[in-house]
Amino acid sequence: MISDNVYIFYIDDKRFKYKGDNWATHPNGLNMNFSELNKIIDLNLNTRKQINKESTLNSLTRQHATYYQNFNELYRTFKEGKSVPKTKTALKNYVIIIDEINRANLSSVLGELIYGLEYRNEAVESMYEVAGDNKLVLPPNLYVIGTMNTADRSVGHIDYAIRRRFAFVDVLPKELNDDKIVFQHDRFRKVSELFIENYDEYKANEKTILKPAKTLSSEFRPEDVWLGHSYFIQKRVEGSGKLEPEDFMIRLDYEIKPILLEYVKDGVLLGEINKVKIEDYIKSL
Repeated sequence: MISDNVYIFYIDDKRFKYKGDNWATHPNGLNMNFSELNKIIDLNLNTRKQINKESTLNSLTRQHATYYQNFNELYRTFKEGKSVPKTKTALKNYVIIIDEINRANLSSVLGELIYGLEYRNEAVESMYEVAGDNKLVLPPNLYVIGTMNTADRSVGHIDYAIRRRFAFVDVLPKELNDDKIVFQHDRFRKVSELFIENYDEYKANEKTILKPAKTLSSEFRPEDVWLGHSYFIQKRVEGSGKLEPEDFMIRLDYEIKPILLEYVKDGVLLGEINKVKIEDYIKSL
């Protein structure tokens, strides 16, 4: 720490990088160049005022004289053989979410970050300069999450070089039990049984291997076309806690049923369920 709210978070052979968590103007931090620190030490500048008035120092050093002076004092304490107080700042975690990443122009979205993902916590060269520096460092406390809907079947164009930089996690549909929402359990089950045969086993243990339903074409996997649980959440009237009864019925008639009937038209769903023609089964949901 070089002040109560500012700390050094990166070091290389030419500089420290320092920042404050609430910095809006310089969220990526600023450089404290060793060449500037050497000048301060060689010129025996011992106060913030002396640093601020020294014309041989660059303007950013003079503007941030307090931070340089604080570091200078720590350095002198160390040189004198005195113990320097050790402080450890817990890094806050930051998350970037790229929704529908498979539909994005990843070269434009990620840019040089593609290389940063490969060399996390190491400096990589960028084409562009920020605050006079063209090095990019992806810190360990920054997480990048990309979401995609596999039903789109449009992941093939994603470069293998980008794929290897991410871990892939399947998030399958499941019943939700949360006091803050109302979940349409019965209809979710009826729709799910169009895609998987062993619904009860899967409900009891989500690690169960899915058995495709007889109504699902053998050309498709349940994981790729099964309707997600977000369709089956019912809203409450804001402030009153009461249900909005029409809300789910509108979604059922204008979102869920049309998708399922489109699946029938495209040959994803076929045949009968419980001796009922699949189109009639869908319409009766």
